[in-house]
Amino acid sequence: MEKSGVRLGNSLIITLVAERTRWQLWLPVVLAAGIGAYFALPVEPPRWIGPLAVLCCTMAGIVLRRKTLVAVAAAGLALAATGFTVAAERSASVAAPVLDRPTGPVQLAGRIAEVEPLENGQRLTLDRLQLSWMNGGAPVLRRVRLHLPAEVDARPGQRIALHAVLMPPPPPAAPGAYDFSRQAWFKGLGAVGYAVGPPQIIPAETAETLVETMRLKLANLRHDLTGRIVGAIDGAGVPGGVGAVAAALITAERGPLSPDLLQAYRDAGLAHILVIAGMHMSMVAGLVFVAIRGGLAAIPALALRYPIKKWTAAGALLITFGYLVISGAPVPTQRAFMMNGIILLAVLIDREAISLRSITWAATVILLLQPEALMGASFQLSFAAVYGLISGYEALGPHLARWRSGGDGWWRMPAFYVAGILLTTQIAGSATAFYTIFHFNRYATYSLLGNFLAVPVVGFWVMPAALLAFCLLPFGLDGWGWQLMGWGIVFVNHIALWVSALPGATVNLPSIPALSLVVFTLGGLWLCLWKTRWRLWGLAAMAAALILYAIHQPPDMLVDAGGHLVAVRAADGRLALSQTRAAKSVREAWTKQAGQGTEAPLWREIEGDRLRCDALGCVYRSRGHVVALARHAEAVESDCREADLVVLPIPFGGTCPSARTVIDAARLAHHGTHAIWLREGGGIRIQTVEDWQGDRPWTRHGVIDGEP
Repeated sequence: MEKSGVRLGNSLIITLVAERTRWQLWLPVVLAAGIGAYFALPVEPPRWIGPLAVLCCTMAGIVLRRKTLVAVAAAGLALAATGFTVAAERSASVAAPVLDRPTGPVQLAGRIAEVEPLENGQRLTLDRLQLSWMNGGAPVLRRVRLHLPAEVDARPGQRIALHAVLMPPPPPAAPGAYDFSRQAWFKGLGAVGYAVGPPQIIPAETAETLVETMRLKLANLRHDLTGRIVGAIDGAGVPGGVGAVAAALITAERGPLSPDLLQAYRDAGLAHILVIAGMHMSMVAGLVFVAIRGGLAAIPALALRYPIKKWTAAGALLITFGYLVISGAPVPTQRAFMMNGIILLAVLIDREAISLRSITWAATVILLLQPEALMGASFQLSFAAVYGLISGYEALGPHLARWRSGGDGWWRMPAFYVAGILLTTQIAGSATAFYTIFHFNRYATYSLLGNFLAVPVVGFWVMPAALLAFCLLPFGLDGWGWQLMGWGIVFVNHIALWVSALPGATVNLPSIPALSLVVFTLGGLWLCLWKTRWRLWGLAAMAAALILYAIHQPPDMLVDAGGHLVAVRAADGRLALSQTRAAKSVREAWTKQAGQGTEAPLWREIEGDRLRCDALGCVYRSRGHVVALARHAEAVESDCREADLVVLPIPFGGTCPSARTVIDAARLAHHGTHAIWLREGGGIRIQTVEDWQGDRPWTRHGVIDGEP
């Protein structure tokens, strides 16, 4: 046994040494592990733990540097501890007051930091707030986000006064659901709400710093460009809504996009077109590179004497940086710019650009600057697609090169282009499928067809027209370019609507547990980042993740924080709702998590052996358990004699002899939505939103107490 262990250790060392050139590729992965560990904690750790762990692991690695495996493990732990520290420090650095409870209509004034056009109005983010309802000396909210039902001529940098109803950033609709309160914490949002009555633009009184002035100028530039694009396209007879799609491709303003059209893009597997990422940045860089180099090559005096290829790379780098700035620099665009930038810099310094290294450094920089991005769909989908594509083409590259050089027929180039689109779509779709299901509970069946039809239109029509519009912009003739771009988008819209309407275009799937996602990610990275045969062990981890998903048991019941909405699992496995009038966003989140899309039956449709109701309430029976769902206080006495669990929409301070647990209005209000599992022959497991979130900075409301 001892000799077997030694042989295994030696084999592991030999394999690691053989993969030495790939070690650096794991840099962002280990960093992300530490960041993920921070966000997974149930309580906020002391700030000294991370730095101490970094120091201890680094010292251990130095002392034990002669023992290869131990030194590598110590270095990895030090890097993970660095990620943990970066996440903790980032969380502390953005700390800001948060509203405790909803307010009535209150008067406030603030500077407009962001303006987001919506289909039904606008959404404003305000900072530098003045709140007339705050008690003297109390901390002031740093930022709030408000919905204005009607459009006003609001611009970043202006000050605005209005009456609004404010609420704390909402918690997740259920354990495991999307956590807006965490996102709001890192954005500095202390409250969200909506305007009551018309707002009033007031004169600004505070001088801006140079950095703030530049930020506001860029925000105004994006705002003006969005309006210019939408106005030029929608005002030229192009079908309605196309201007919003064009703006999404240039300035990343997706707010006014029709929800139906947005869903069609998702269902056709074309949602990536609406996110400024690798495809858009590469198209822009490629078009600019070809145009500049072609123009310079046409001048023999320059082409024969000067390094026009480097000049071209510098020009393409400058243009792509401008695209990054105009887009507002969301995470996928940052990643795409860094990757393209590394490749263009490699041209400038006569070095070969290694793609996996470029994505490694892009991921590392983003994680160090914005560690919270790791938890978002944008980061996960973007990097999953790129890692899959780079690794896939790395493996298939020699075979594709032989096929491409196999003959001189005229048909080979267009065939190779079509095959490239299909292969790219298939690899990217496979790499992101698990993450798409995790975040959206939906899978696009015909994404291969949608991309085969739409991507050439974007590459040869839409993006070149956008570049033409920018070239004409200094002369005031950019409207022609935007209109040409708009008609190309009309074609793409038709493709999205047609593909999404095909039978079986989408499959709704229940939520994936977080553990499955972690195991799948580690398996996928193991497969992508190593080069020798042991990379195939990643497939085993990915298969294990699928098994974990298959055996995952969703909750049998859900009770919302207000006690007004209850869902139970029907005999056929569907989630059934008590009503369709209360808590619309919660209903939608529950049915989506259950893999039912937007449809869920009502209790009256499933009443039978499991569920029986009368005027006082309902009784739900499953797996040998009896749950009483009371509607009135009169039902409590009988329920407490028969049920294992009692759910009440009113406060209850008495005792229940039969029920092991009583979930009343006070408990629901304090702990949030309850997810309940009824175990066959066992007990009842309950997890609340408060349990799932833990005691973290973004859950500690109570810094500011709003007036009711």
